[in-house]
Amino acid sequence: MMPDVPVKGLYEGSNGRYYTHWQLRWRLRTDRWTPCMRQRDPDRRLVETSDGSLLLLTPTDNLPAWIELRIDDRGARVVDTRRPVPNGSLPK
Repeated sequence: MMPDVPVKGLYEGSNGRYYTHWQLRWRLRTDRWTPCMRQRDPDRRLVETSDGSLLLLTPTDNLPAWIELRIDDRGARVVDTRRPVPNGSLPK
């Protein structure tokens, strides 16, 4: 994980992917995800994805070495460096 990066929160998904708080909020605001349930102790969120799957999100402070945090004017996002770039475009 990158030290001293201004990221509000990081989440590990039950699908093996990682998300920033900004990505979580954006997906909820744009209806890509629908909130189902939130538990506060321990903090967990259950959401339904656009394909109807359930996704459990738990806060984490530890990211694998293959994760990069990228921050731009839109917000902070997690990038899996193991995945190929879609459509052959260059990553931002």
